Amino acid sequence: MAEAAPRPTDPAGDRPLRVAIVGAGPVGLSLALQLRQLGIDAELQVFDAQPDAQAGRADPRVLALSEGSRQLLQSLQAWPRDAATPILRIHVSQQAAGLASLPRVLLQAEEAGLPALGYTVRYGDLLQALQSAAQAAGVQVRHGCTVRLQPQAQGAWLCDAQGEALLPQAVDLAVLAEGGAFHNQTQRALHRDYAQTALIGQLRCERPHQGLAVERFTAQGPIALLPRGADYALVWCVAPRQAQDLLQDDPAAQLRALQPQLPAVCGRALELRLAGSYPLGLNARLRTREGRVVQLGNAAQTLHPVAGQGLNLGLRDSAALARVLRGVGVQGLEGALRAYDLARLPDRAALLGLTDLLARGFTWNQPGLPLLRAGALGLLAGASPLRRALQRRMVFGWRFS
Repeated sequence: MAEAAPRPTDPAGDRPLRVAIVGAGPVGLSLALQLRQLGIDAELQVFDAQPDAQAGRADPRVLALSEGSRQLLQSLQAWPRDAATPILRIHVSQQAAGLASLPRVLLQAEEAGLPALGYTVRYGDLLQALQSAAQAAGVQVRHGCTVRLQPQAQGAWLCDAQGEALLPQAVDLAVLAEGGAFHNQTQRALHRDYAQTALIGQLRCERPHQGLAVERFTAQGPIALLPRGADYALVWCVAPRQAQDLLQDDPAAQLRALQPQLPAVCGRALELRLAGSYPLGLNARLRTREGRVVQLGNAAQTLHPVAGQGLNLGLRDSAALARVLRGVGVQGLEGALRAYDLARLPDRAALLGLTDLLARGFTWNQPGLPLLRAGALGLLAGASPLRRALQRRMVFGWRFS
């Protein structure tokens, strides 16, 4: 079927903003809730490709959310408190042969003056909490919609997969919040294949975690242990060929391969259950706005899971966009979106650079580099002001002020 011909938009006048959010996952729903909470005068439409609200609730992925993200979600009445496990301490170390003594860094919520550094929560539990809050706030989601955009000078038309218009008028602002939805590949300025595969699963160790998370850097890639219930959620990054071999091994062989790479703080690993794998890469836009179309979350960037920053960055994107739209009419929209670009630049640039460096830097094996990395960890371990500053940046993001 031929695409619907764009019709001229009506004069802006003093009417409410017409805003469409494409994607009703955590980032999209958090933006919708903030627009409602801030009382922004907007005609809001939310679309999602999933067939219904139930479809994403069975998703078993374990997410790492910072204390800053918890505060945001709590303010939206969308924090699944009973389903979350707090991260009180983070043990950071590297595995390096030939070094007699390896420094380790211990980040602590108490030192940073926070109730927790972060939390783990199942994706489906978080989504259900956001859906309940959205329903209570009167946010309606149109499910089963594959949306195509036709950008215009002053907004965008939204069409379905057959090219039929989904709305009778163009929207002033279209927000793409569908995970991994790089709608204009020519703007995907940053791309890197890490030649790593993440194995995900569940690990039980002899020592109770007591809120401890572990970030272990190895020559193959980082290993993250995140407290989840009584066990750890595991993210084990290895070379793709090794990942294939490990997935074909029996659990006992998998456990034997993992144990030597874990720090002593975990104790002996008792039981490992791998649940799946996915390839790792960096895909990001330097510009997350094209005219009146804004990309948020994984539509703007997909990061390496090291340090668990992907969703946290997307939630901060949504919070910043909602703030700049407060009190803005149609005539002031361009200025507000320019302010959004500027506000998000330091946080996005810092996280893109940091996660890329951590993902690759500990795999470099040139002579002297293990010693240099040990020195950097030792500096961080011994400098409490630097450590506190890093913790707060990882929790609340990087800003100009």
